[in-house]
Amino acid sequence: MEAAPGPREFLWLIAGFLLLGSRGSASPDPADAFFPLVSQESVKIKVSMLGNNGDSQEGQVVLNITYVNGQVYVNDFPLKSGVARIKCQTLILVNGDSGRSDQQRLGIVSVRIMVHKWPMASSSNLQLIVVQEEVTEIDGKQVQQDEVTEIDILVKDIQVLRHTNYTVPLKESMLYSIPRDNDVLFTLPNVAGKDIESPLQTTSHYLLRQAETTVDEETMPGKLPETPLRTEPPSSYKGGPSA
Repeated sequence: MEAAPGPREFLWLIAGFLLLGSRGSASPDPADAFFPLVSQESVKIKVSMLGNNGDSQEGQVVLNITYVNGQVYVNDFPLKSGVARIKCQTLILVNGDSGRSDQQRLGIVSVRIMVHKWPMASSSNLQLIVVQEEVTEIDGKQVQQDEVTEIDILVKDIQVLRHTNYTVPLKESMLYSIPRDNDVLFTLPNVAGKDIESPLQTTSHYLLRQAETTVDEETMPGKLPETPLRTEPPSSYKGGPSA
């Protein structure tokens, strides 16, 4: 009996799908300049949290994830490869009661962010970038998250050839399999509400204005069009956290 493919084999499979898709729609090399340099996603992470009355409440944490010039940013904060645990201010959408619209507010969230970059064997300047997120706290209170949003970005040099996103069960994600003891800890500026303008404030206020315009809108201005590549997420990794 053949062994089940591991997470690295799944990543090669994803990269193959992405590369084939980009080749099918791309022009020859002289047209590479037409590929965008920026990939932007506004992801809504579903969580369960305790309301003011002690009951469980459903909500969403909005994070702005951007790839530009070879760098991954979360709410304008640059992240390197690996797993970072950050505390930042961002937009929270809280599901309203029956007949009531969702409510939005700014809150302080603690979130684990995994960024991994895999060079492709066929070319040293072709790279697959994978981003996953797990929210652990909102305003100091623990939350429960069942699914992870994974963003896959295929780049050549610093040009974005193709990107896609989908959800996988948290316990089957690569992020869940990485021990939390290895996380790099960051506290982003201005989480205490000081009157100091920062890129984080700009992003948070922009997200709030965007939600006030339309809560149901899934994309933000400048977001690249997505092309669904599959219905089953092949990079899901069925394994628990390491001991």
